[in-house]
Amino acid sequence: RHSSSLTLPANFLPFGNGEIVTPRLENGSSEAITLQLPFKFFGRTHNQTFVNNNGHLTFTEPLSDYIPLLNSGRDIIAPLWTQLDNRRGGTISCREDRSSAVLALVTAAIDRYFPNITFVATSAFVATWDSVPYQNGEGVTFQVVLVSNVHRSFILINYGDIAETEQMWQAGYSTLDSLHSFTIPVTSAPELSSSSNINVNGRRSFHVDGSPNLPTNFLASGAGDRVNPPAEDGSSDVIFLQQPFKYFGRTYNQIFVSISYFPHH
Repeated sequence: RHSSSLTLPANFLPFGNGEIVTPRLENGSSEAITLQLPFKFFGRTHNQTFVNNNGHLTFTEPLSDYIPLLNSGRDIIAPLWTQLDNRRGGTISCREDRSSAVLALVTAAIDRYFPNITFVATSAFVATWDSVPYQNGEGVTFQVVLVSNVHRSFILINYGDIAETEQMWQAGYSTLDSLHSFTIPVTSAPELSSSSNINVNGRRSFHVDGSPNLPTNFLASGAGDRVNPPAEDGSSDVIFLQQPFKYFGRTYNQIFVSISYFPHH
């Protein structure tokens, strides 16, 4: 592992060796990085990503903006959106990792943080800002990991040393329609390193494919399912069963699903 950070937290994934490095440009970005495993983000599927120097990932185009605005009409993941200057030092690098060692690490983490979801990772896209200075200030170190398989997607965000800054900054994520938008609730940038939503200081994790957090014994639901109309005491239209259902001596060829959770035959 290459790292110029002196005290890297244990929750960081290895980074540096053989990775794509973003250009040393003011408000620069990587080229489009094709994802071997597409990433599902609240109902949309992305086949590529851009690692932007100012602390965020986008999916359809690079983003040079350094004034943070999460609800800006795009899918974006921003571990620390502010003006960062890798011309002054530090390295911004990334890779998609499908090695068994890294997949085992992220699978174990997601299983620990989301115990009601059965999940085995098949891809981990890792982007690391290693000791990259603010435009006016000290360096910061953080990492975002897109953890996914063909059905589920999660984000892990790891924070190392985060210096105080008077620059505008924001941390969180948002979607194209802003329906799924979250800003990490801290009042100063250094608090990112000492707070958590999963009881691991300096780490945050989010379930972001848009599917419900169903218990492990539930079958998958949602995609392609028939949806009842919103109505008080309403019901589905008649649903014809391809295989008739026998119920205590009677056989039914159709069913109604009522909003009151009592199926009627």
